[in-house]
Amino acid sequence: MKAWTTVLATSLLAGCALGIQTDGSSPSVTYTVPYSYQVVYMRAAHQANECQYGNSEVKVQSRIDPAMNTGVVSVLDPITGVEMARTSLKAVDARHTEVVQIVSGRGSWNQDVLNAMQQSIRMDASVCHVYK
Repeated sequence: MKAWTTVLATSLLAGCALGIQTDGSSPSVTYTVPYSYQVVYMRAAHQANECQYGNSEVKVQSRIDPAMNTGVVSVLDPITGVEMARTSLKAVDARHTEVVQIVSGRGSWNQDVLNAMQQSIRMDASVCHVYK
């Protein structure tokens, strides 16, 4: 029983190392788009749900705060709950939104996925893969 507990704890801690890093080392991008924050929020949530990036059952968690004109869309590993990707958005004004997107940088959650996330917002259409 003790060995099983050690294996489980080690696995969970290893999963934490695979998610978005708090030290700023995970790939990220910040930009402003000429869309309302509601449009950006819907686009980010749709893209996260539509593009599974090799994980057929990722969990998408999203929330919008109309009082603050902000929103967050997170993609979580279904087993560990570790955050693998995040889109944060904040209205600059009625027609412009600042977007911050970040991915873990581990495995398939790399710069290509970050580029696809950004193109999805900029083009207002789900992009799951960026072709060279």
